[in-house]
Amino acid sequence: DELTTDEAEALLLEVRAFGGPLLVITGGDPLERPDLFDLIRYGRNLGLRIAITPSVTPRLTPAVVGRFRDFGVETVALSLDGSRREAHDAFRGIPGCFEATLAAARAVREAGIPLQVNTTVCAETVDDLPAIHRVVGEMGATRWSLFFLVPVGRGRALREIAPGRCERVLRWLSEIARSSPVAIKTTEAHH
Repeated sequence: DELTTDEAEALLLEVRAFGGPLLVITGGDPLERPDLFDLIRYGRNLGLRIAITPSVTPRLTPAVVGRFRDFGVETVALSLDGSRREAHDAFRGIPGCFEATLAAARAVREAGIPLQVNTTVCAETVDDLPAIHRVVGEMGATRWSLFFLVPVGRGRALREIAPGRCERVLRWLSEIARSSPVAIKTTEAHH
């Protein structure tokens, strides 16, 4: 049920009607699309700003990151849900994912593309957030985007944090944002 290239291009034309916003190409894994770079080029030719959130898989090589740069991708976002190998790999369910994420972050930095790091905020990650913030800084990220759990799809297997804890996390984020070298943003934290 994927869009064909023609359907995807028609969608990009519709997006352009919004006034040339930043378009985030995400997935699953955008690198699964054989026409990904054609769509990036098409979107850029329409005047769209493009960001991408690839999965950290063997497809995400330094050469691919270099192509992102060459095609004008403005930001690459990677997920980090643990400050240590054991925590991140367990959360993602993929052994070696932590080291692969750090390597991908290095490739993004070396390509000169701004790096955003996304973290899921849930009961499984909340106690590790201060340490994750430190690692995000070490990764050279320009932005840390915290996605508060919305328990749908695979997210139903995770546990939300209690309202009081959520309030404390938001207050902590507000405090550290004043001096953090990394811009901090929340998503799905409408409260």
